Amino acid sequence: MLKDFSTTILRGDKIALVGPNGCGKTTFIKLLLGEIQPTSGKIRCGTKLEIAYFDQYRADLDPEKTVMDNVADGKQDIEVNGVKRHVLGYLQDFLFPPKRAMTPVKALSGGERNRLLLAKLLLQPNNLLILDEPTNDLDVETLELLEEILTDYQGTLLIVSHDRQFIDNTATECYLFEGKGRLNKYVGGFFDAKQQQA
Repeated sequence: MLKDFSTTILRGDKIALVGPNGCGKTTFIKLLLGEIQPTSGKIRCGTKLEIAYFDQYRADLDPEKTVMDNVADGKQDIEVNGVKRHVLGYLQDFLFPPKRAMTPVKALSGGERNRLLLAKLLLQPNNLLILDEPTNDLDVETLELLEEILTDYQGTLLIVSHDRQFIDNTATECYLFEGKGRLNKYVGGFFDAKQQQA
């Protein structure tokens, strides 16, 4: 997959993984998560690493449970960044009015499922947020909400996305998968990376 690649990812880095389908972006993430092992070389992770992973397949959602129960598992109050909040108030931050919060997940649109997964994910303690195709099925309002959340995020961020504008608005570095095992790092978003390539 990769040849002669070495990097150090620091707290606060916001990195976009960019390349065509099938080039190894999701495999790269699985290597970082420890789900698969490299055939050569090694991956070293820092201490106290807490990972939250937004999966493009949305496997962490129970389709039979309501939006509210997927987030709070029957509780009325949840803790958000050390502050106790009512689950319905928290879900409204993610554009779920109280009535919609009582809806089973199986009745949600793709964009709503993405919002729900993000709401659930951000409740987990984490300092590394990995987002695999988070913009799929999002409307403009939700996309703007996601960009705002990621801009304010204090941890390290890895994003896989084909949405170039989204990458430009959120990433401070781009890792471009350029084929034949080559992965190159560029400062800035997608537009900046393409200019540096030229």
